Amino acid sequence: MLICSQCGTKLLPGDKFCGKCGHNLTLPSGPSPKDLSFDEKLDKIQRYLPKGLTEKILSQRNKIEGERKQVTVMFCDMEGFTSLVESLGPEEAYSVMDHVYEILIHKVHDYEGTVNEMTGDGVMALFGAPIALEDAPQRAIRSAMAIHREMARFSEQSKQEEKRIPPVKMRVGIHTGPVVVGTLGNDLRVEFKAVGDTVNLASRMESLAEPGSTYVTEETFRLTEGLFRFEALGEKKIKGKKELVSVYKPLSAKKEVHRPRLGAERMIYSKMVGRDTELNKVELQVMKAINGESSVVNIIGEAGIGKSRLVAELKGLNVMKKVNLLEEGPLR
Repeated sequence: MLICSQCGTKLLPGDKFCGKCGHNLTLPSGPSPKDLSFDEKLDKIQRYLPKGLTEKILSQRNKIEGERKQVTVMFCDMEGFTSLVESLGPEEAYSVMDHVYEILIHKVHDYEGTVNEMTGDGVMALFGAPIALEDAPQRAIRSAMAIHREMARFSEQSKQEEKRIPPVKMRVGIHTGPVVVGTLGNDLRVEFKAVGDTVNLASRMESLAEPGSTYVTEETFRLTEGLFRFEALGEKKIKGKKELVSVYKPLSAKKEVHRPRLGAERMIYSKMVGRDTELNKVELQVMKAINGESSVVNIIGEAGIGKSRLVAELKGLNVMKKVNLLEEGPLR
């Protein structure tokens, strides 16, 4: 037996109006869901941010603002959003997008990235900022691969449930370069000012990418080529760039890859700059040890700042040959 939500009168099956108060039983009993603005949706997204990462960001607020960082930027965009709205209607299409956003958010956070912006039918994510990551490019590519897998699983599930949702595929673009951190808001949004065209180039990679694939720049490729298998797509003409840009497509992760921790054992493609003072100080302590004086050096800094690289540069100096000779002699 059904009950009228207005007066509590018992109703018969098939009644469209209450026999006592006349309430229209075909109307929804609860309030209509409120359409969220993009800012409200962004605030909702930030609630998914892992608690540990939130505390870490807020504890370093003073260090974050105005800092120049090396960041990996990732743009994700859904293929065919306009046609999805046309085929399903706005209400059902935005319901699908809520599920898509949830997948994107979780797969970015799984690899310690942060969602910095919603782009309408995708997101812009950052790896290495606000909190520095030593292996940000690697994390971004692994996040992109996880997103593609989850989208394929979501599409297969929708097909099995006989929903009218077409296959959902994402285009992903990734680029690594310098940015300057701007203002960190209370909702953990961070405004970034690109140095050069870091953010723009990541967006261009996404525009070039085929649905269901990820395109990366040569900068990201160089930093991760030992960890993934890539397909070289050649040089592409990019809007706003005078020179052609080399583009690569990650295919899969390499299995059983040895990941050494010390920077001396990594492949180094560029000259270290801006650390001459620190290198001279450490070299001086090594000379003291060679001359028989006691010396202890602590190299402290957040992930990705260049601690291992400094040690790698030290190991490459001629002074270290003397240390090796001492280790092989009676003083070892």
